[in-house]
Amino acid sequence: MDMNLYLVEWWAKERLDELRAALTREQLAEALCDRPPLRVTVGLALISLGQRLRGNAAGTGAPPAGTSAAF
Repeated sequence: MDMNLYLVEWWAKERLDELRAALTREQLAEALCDRPPLRVTVGLALISLGQRLRGNAAGTGAPPAGTSAAF
């Protein structure tokens, strides 16, 4: 029995469409799993904001000029 070329092409196209859909689902599931929890993201953003507001000189640990480091 001779295979219809149109039918073979249709089967190939359907299979490729199924594989592409499966790949898209896997990539979406992987992207959702890799994200850290919202509380971690918010916490890191707040830490970064606090460091920016504090400025560069506050984090050096060196006392201001002309003062003593003793308490």
